[in-house]
Amino acid sequence: MLMENYETIAVEKKDYICTLWLARPEKRNAINRQMAAELVLFLASAEDDPHIRVVILRGQGDYFCAGGDLKWMSQSDSLPPKERSGRVLAELYLSFFRFPKPLIALVHGAAMGGALGMIANSDFVLAENQTVFSFSEVKLGLIPSTISPFVIKRIGELNARQLMLSAAKINAAEAIGFRLADKAGTMGQLEQYVRELAIEMAGNAPEAMKACKRLIQHVAGKDIDFELSKYTADLLTKLQKGEEAQEGMKAFLEKRKPAWPEKKKE
Repeated sequence: MLMENYETIAVEKKDYICTLWLARPEKRNAINRQMAAELVLFLASAEDDPHIRVVILRGQGDYFCAGGDLKWMSQSDSLPPKERSGRVLAELYLSFFRFPKPLIALVHGAAMGGALGMIANSDFVLAENQTVFSFSEVKLGLIPSTISPFVIKRIGELNARQLMLSAAKINAAEAIGFRLADKAGTMGQLEQYVRELAIEMAGNAPEAMKACKRLIQHVAGKDIDFELSKYTADLLTKLQKGEEAQEGMKAFLEKRKPAWPEKKKE
């Protein structure tokens, strides 16, 4: 099913899998104020949509995303504070970071600058072999400021220094070496792989996947102590009492596929 509620993005939903398209191909899918707002709106809506269990992020046309729209960014000082590019982009990347459902980025063409903020917040990044990745900001007198917390979390400090300071253009295989991407291949290979991966995750317990992503974010970087152990124990106890866990364990014992209870959209 194709949904036409947006102007700069496009959304397709089928069998609990949603494909989210960046849809400004004439501008190489550069992120402007409207696209950022529509992406934030989509993520908020998709979080509670029971018909979306997995999201695949893609770009229309020849590019995945060329980063921030420089025309919009150059006019930022004349805008109210909440509409300036720094605030808008920071909110966008935080929304991606907080999105609790599995997110797969299928990248092709080029992913430049701010595009890497979305990529860094994806759970799986699949890249066509010839894709060009670059933190190009310093070539423009800018820095990758709003994406830096998420990129550094994904690829580490040293990798971030080397890529951000050099603004080097790297291909998909090199991106894997820097931990920016997880798998490379031809577009045909990736189309098959992303479908299989999405179908596999769409069959998992949807609320459990959301709880799992939130668990990882909560646990990451914390000291392993009594308080953290108590948190994990209490969370498991809570989930075990839920409808999903009851159905999942019952289905396993009965050797059948689980029929996950559908949470109503709030």
